[in-house]
Amino acid sequence: MINVLMSRSILGADEMVESLKHVIKKEHKVVILLYSFFDKQFQSEEDYHLFYAPGSEKYDSLVQSFMPYGIDIKNILFINYYKHSTQDAIKMIEDADIIYFPGGSPDQMMQRIIGKGLLETIENHQKIYVGSSAGAMIQMHHYHISKDRDYPRFSYEEGLNLLNGFSIEVHYRRRKVQKSAMRKVFRAYRHPIFTIPDDGALIVYDDEIELVGTSDLLYVSKGIYR
Repeated sequence: MINVLMSRSILGADEMVESLKHVIKKEHKVVILLYSFFDKQFQSEEDYHLFYAPGSEKYDSLVQSFMPYGIDIKNILFINYYKHSTQDAIKMIEDADIIYFPGGSPDQMMQRIIGKGLLETIENHQKIYVGSSAGAMIQMHHYHISKDRDYPRFSYEEGLNLLNGFSIEVHYRRRKVQKSAMRKVFRAYRHPIFTIPDDGALIVYDDEIELVGTSDLLYVSKGIYR
């Protein structure tokens, strides 16, 4: 199992391609789970379809992320929250080499995954998981949400049972509210905490973690690193 954790969709950036060229292959099949939207984001189901439709800005940005790896567009499939049944989604996940979780709302994405009955299938995939922002956060069995414009208060949440033993702070910009959140997390868990700015990423190979770009290790089990 390999997990790629980002804050932004920088999968196609040169530094990411260099780090992942031995991981993501041109013959791989990709499935993108379109479950990360906020309830307030769309006024109707039609708005959802338009936002993710082929040719839309969102669709193009997601597809283009995989182009540097030579993956053919026909091997990039999208699981539509409204159109695809649980059985369809399970088949698409089982056939894929890579599951991609876009950014958005981590807690609402988890609610939809559970509601659609996909939790076990996703956790059993054990191939390559890629996620940005919320899509990185939910790969952690336990994650936190720092206070921001979308979330008025700090909270602990339960994600997919994929990664344990450390925490991440996405969109890290050295903000006081982020530092406060990480202090809470460290007091609670006493484990490593990694920061992932918008141009950084973590690549997790079983027990080995590779830092890409400006991502960094801020806390270790004994406290602030360095």
